[in-house]
Amino acid sequence: MKPLRRYQTFFLLLLLGAAFGGVWFNTWVNPWRVTPAPWTSRALEPYRAIDKDWSRTAKAGLARSAAWDAAMFGSSRVDIGLDPAHPAFDGMRCVNLGLNAGLLDQNHAIFRYFIEAQSPKLVVLAIDASDLTTPLPRQNPTDFSFSPLATGGDPIERALLYRAGISTLAASSATVSRAIRHQPADHTPRGFRRDTPFPDDQRRLISSLYLSTTVQMARNHIRHGDLTPAKVAMVEEIVTTCQERGIRLVIFFTPNHALFQLAFREMEDPDPYFEKDRRALAEIAARANATRPDAPPVEVWDFLDGHPLNSPPLPPADEKGAHLDGWIDLFHATPAIGNRMLDRLSGSGDYGVMLTPDNIGPRIAAVRGQLEDYARRHPDDLAFLRAALAKFESRKKP
Repeated sequence: MKPLRRYQTFFLLLLLGAAFGGVWFNTWVNPWRVTPAPWTSRALEPYRAIDKDWSRTAKAGLARSAAWDAAMFGSSRVDIGLDPAHPAFDGMRCVNLGLNAGLLDQNHAIFRYFIEAQSPKLVVLAIDASDLTTPLPRQNPTDFSFSPLATGGDPIERALLYRAGISTLAASSATVSRAIRHQPADHTPRGFRRDTPFPDDQRRLISSLYLSTTVQMARNHIRHGDLTPAKVAMVEEIVTTCQERGIRLVIFFTPNHALFQLAFREMEDPDPYFEKDRRALAEIAARANATRPDAPPVEVWDFLDGHPLNSPPLPPADEKGAHLDGWIDLFHATPAIGNRMLDRLSGSGDYGVMLTPDNIGPRIAAVRGQLEDYARRHPDDLAFLRAALAKFESRKKP
């Protein structure tokens, strides 16, 4: 029996050593920045990724990985298009906390998580078209529930996952592999996605994936259409928090390509120019500024229109490698356009219009005119849009 006991003891010690080694390795690498320890490697910082499957966890880790003077919140439009090193931040240490497919409920959660640990001077909140006028999602297919952003769940289970989980071990191994190859992660240490490529056949991708998504968004917007009180309350809470703490808050109503905007009109949406969203944002800012005149004023900048930056024509159908000027697809502007948006932080440029309750009517009329002008100047693009929409509408019919 003694040899068996010795074997069992050796095997148990081996298992304990492996578990300890795995925990030490994961906390040394700290791939998602959520398990900082005295022995965590600083040299690995450029190689820590915002993993696609663990993006909420990784961005939450980034939110508390340093002392940040400024932060940007929003969807993948922020993640891809808004550079935290833009000169408008004027020496402030800024972080990009944009979440892929992240709408207001998740942006509100990461804002709260960020603000509990940080004292920023500036917050940029980017809100996508129709977000305020569609309901909260019933399900969340991302890693949100496993991330530090979730209010529920078992904290012990999360702590074990971050330190000893197989997913963490895989992320740690990938981080070290990138470091050995001297290959930086897809995101900078400030959370900005590097060099998002244009698709090989942009027209085909737009006519399939992106217009399919647009159709789903439009149907949801038509079906719901009214402001979602819970989302309005989230914006108001962010506004109040920033004003109470003396933080400058700038809200961006994010741009989409003109064809995305025209799709809502073509599908006979009762509010195809998002007047309710615009008016709600303008009124929230106006009320806050009137209530707290000594606080930094809340600004709302509207970039969703037919400005020349938002309305380049589709590339020729026979040139698969060609692409929209400044647009990766109908949703995601390149950093070149994002830089024009950030210029507004320092009061320069002519892209975007500041919203107030008094200019909503003229703004809607101007946007309508710009989009109608685009449709007149590019009839082939309008025909392309209508053909794609007809395809998706025919699929809906029995």
